[in-house]
Amino acid sequence: MNILVTGSNGLIGRYLVNFLLQQNLQVVGYDINMMENKNIKSPYFSFEQGNVDDFSRLAAVLEKYKIDIIVHGGGVSHPKGFENSPDKIINTNILGTSNVLEAGRLFQIKKIIYLSSAAIYGDSKAAKLHEETIPAPASIYGVTKVTGEYLAKVYYEKYGMNITSLRIPFVFGAGRVTHDPIKYILEKALKGENVIEDKGKDQKIEYIYVKDVVNAIWLTINNKEANGLTINIGKGNLTSTEEIVSIMKELFPGTVFKIGPGDFGYDEIPPLDCSKANEVLDFNPSYSIGDGIKEYYNLLKS
Repeated sequence: MNILVTGSNGLIGRYLVNFLLQQNLQVVGYDINMMENKNIKSPYFSFEQGNVDDFSRLAAVLEKYKIDIIVHGGGVSHPKGFENSPDKIINTNILGTSNVLEAGRLFQIKKIIYLSSAAIYGDSKAAKLHEETIPAPASIYGVTKVTGEYLAKVYYEKYGMNITSLRIPFVFGAGRVTHDPIKYILEKALKGENVIEDKGKDQKIEYIYVKDVVNAIWLTINNKEANGLTINIGKGNLTSTEEIVSIMKELFPGTVFKIGPGDFGYDEIPPLDCSKANEVLDFNPSYSIGDGIKEYYNLLKS
């Protein structure tokens, strides 16, 4: 089985590539930057530099390696990324996803897994977000991710392609580059600095540890019943910054944590209903928020 991972240098991509290599699968990383992939020493791994909005380059890679499965995580992957350059988000996320799907059709790829986002729901007032909840994205990023889902759905229905979209909330773990409250607080404390902020204590986010996301992708790769479905992948509950600080205090007993009321400016998306993930994929997160943060801490310290 030959698997292409787009966005192979992103947080999810890096962990996924390493996991797939542990299964002795042939893996091709595809990313605009080589970064961490250059350190991978495995006869099962190849890296190709390229952008998902470059159709010719992408198609050449599919042909060269006789790819069977694509996990598409390439593109802008943060709700606040390139906020001042919406054309960048649109070109990369919408055109890039369109290219992956069309190249997949032309080269008869056996399965495509599209990594979508809980950002497609926006500031919904629902108590729990089901896959059938009407999307109401509140950001350009969210719009691009739901557009990718719609494209995937049409390619599945019109061309009979095996495609699954996974809606993923806020992913945390060692190696994350873009901002998130856990990363910010943990890295600041590791530097020996006190964590003092005017606001952010009340921000509530559904977090999921990166290794749980990789497990969900692996289950999807090996599941025929998921074809054509959109599935929420999460923990099903929100965590406040105040709760995160409580965990950090155990790790850094000598550090002062003082974060004022209010949020960090992220959409307050209600928790995901993840019953379909359990029923179809037999997926349940293995890491609690505390377990994930503690492993994250240990990896950064090592």
